[in-house]
Amino acid sequence: MRFMVALAIVSSLVVPLAVPTEAQTRLPRTSPAERSTDDINRRIRQDQRILGVEQDIRSESSRIRQNVERDRLFAPRYLPPVPRAGCARGAVC
Repeated sequence: MRFMVALAIVSSLVVPLAVPTEAQTRLPRTSPAERSTDDINRRIRQDQRILGVEQDIRSESSRIRQNVERDRLFAPRYLPPVPRAGCARGAVC
């Protein structure tokens, strides 16, 4: 009888400790709604990254276009040489 009582006490202490460790090793299954939500969130994050890259490209293109326009506006102009008076064409004066 004492053996049965001791076994009951020991098992009442050991069994609750063993069950949570087994439960902690297994992850809960995700529901279809959770998987769908995760997929939607992943697509939104990917779209936001793509939009950020596109915005960077537009900004860089605009900056380059402004630099080209500024260079055209302030570029030195070619002025043809002014002919000297009194020298014949083709002659060295």
